[in-house]
Amino acid sequence: MSIVINNLIKFYQNNKEILEDMVKISQNREVGYLLSNNSFGHRPSKIETEDDIINYIKKGAISFHISIERWIDLNILSEKVSKRDLNEYRLGWDFIIDIDTKSLDLSKVTARIIFDYLKEKNINPIYIKYSGGKGFHIAIPWEIFPETINIYKKDNFVEEETRKLFPDLARILALYISKEIEEKLKKIILLKFSEEELKEYGVNDIEKFNPYDIIEIDTILISSRHLIRCLYSINEKTGNLSIPIKENYIEKLNPEDSNINNYSYEGIPYLTEDLERKESKELKKLINDSLLWKIKNEFEAVKISQLAENYKNQEGIEEAKRDVEEIKKRKIEINEDLFPPCIKNILNNKEMDDGRKRSLFILINFFANIGWDWDKIEKYIKEWNESLQDPLKDRYIEYQLEWHKKLYKNNKKYLTPNCNNEIYYKDIGICTPDNICSLIKNPLSYPIKKIKSTRSSQDSQNN
Repeated sequence: MSIVINNLIKFYQNNKEILEDMVKISQNREVGYLLSNNSFGHRPSKIETEDDIINYIKKGAISFHISIERWIDLNILSEKVSKRDLNEYRLGWDFIIDIDTKSLDLSKVTARIIFDYLKEKNINPIYIKYSGGKGFHIAIPWEIFPETINIYKKDNFVEEETRKLFPDLARILALYISKEIEEKLKKIILLKFSEEELKEYGVNDIEKFNPYDIIEIDTILISSRHLIRCLYSINEKTGNLSIPIKENYIEKLNPEDSNINNYSYEGIPYLTEDLERKESKELKKLINDSLLWKIKNEFEAVKISQLAENYKNQEGIEEAKRDVEEIKKRKIEINEDLFPPCIKNILNNKEMDDGRKRSLFILINFFANIGWDWDKIEKYIKEWNESLQDPLKDRYIEYQLEWHKKLYKNNKKYLTPNCNNEIYYKDIGICTPDNICSLIKNPLSYPIKKIKSTRSSQDSQNN
């Protein structure tokens, strides 16, 4: 047994209160564990007793991760289940704001602003823990969520069970909060950090600085069965524990205090309290405000989501830019034969309901980036929309096209979201990869890769 494993076992066995809290927070949650060879153990796993934790470590587990969702029966996750079935078996979900930045100091600023924002909204309780790395996890417990929420669908408000609205509602809340704090976050960062420091974080133009170029609210891109680092789990990269902290300790946090060799249990709660199920009117108002904002500000929501994706998937974005430039430079005409499967699936799915607006965003930006002119794009988009059983309103289509035209005219175009962005592909059922897809990270790279692959096959045959 390795020194790391022995040290972990010794630490946890000497800290029974920590084990108790880890068991508490794991109830009704899926558990994942990272092994010493950097692979994940069997999913779904669960923690029901303190002995479970020790036994997983003896089998090679280094760190533990838990689901944001709480489940009625974890066994359902062992099967291949539909989104509808997952919704039925979901007991509830906590709202976790997962902050990831270029440095811990940036995370401290972000965490403080978000925590204060939620306090000003009279949300209670709010929990916060250090991730063990460069981030924080701010949590609002399921117990204070409303049982139902009115959701805007097909031009009407429909009452839905809140437990069934994950991850969509969590994303919308995260987007709304991100927008609400954006100006304050920008102002404080520019005050606290020098231009030289910001350049180290990748900020090359202060005039065009957006805080979400260097800060990610990971919740914006969250998907079902997403895991976060468990309370008191070690961060395998740093050797630090993911510890709960008091609000007034955010700025004072010293990562070394959370090191496994230094930490002493303080009894600070983080989703470990026995709370009664009691709806918070303040939280319900925040949720309703976020939903109304999303309806009125579709483009702002897309913009923030895109910034979050750029932060997370820079490699795919850069590759797509290079491939788009190659299409332009070589004046390649991209026809339907060169479309990736996801684009073809959007165009062929006439019964599409959920995902029409996301599909529209994908189509407009795919066509614009491959060099189609706006008259051709507009004609194609309108024909696609008219072919749907439940088309989007003409005014919405026109507004989207006009908005993108202005954007591209000012050289502020969007790329299509990367392939691993589940919100735009898997969640709406259009991701059916072929052999070319394994070579790309963004649909915009598909045409070039397919051309090169076809040419390579032809050359092989000729030889």
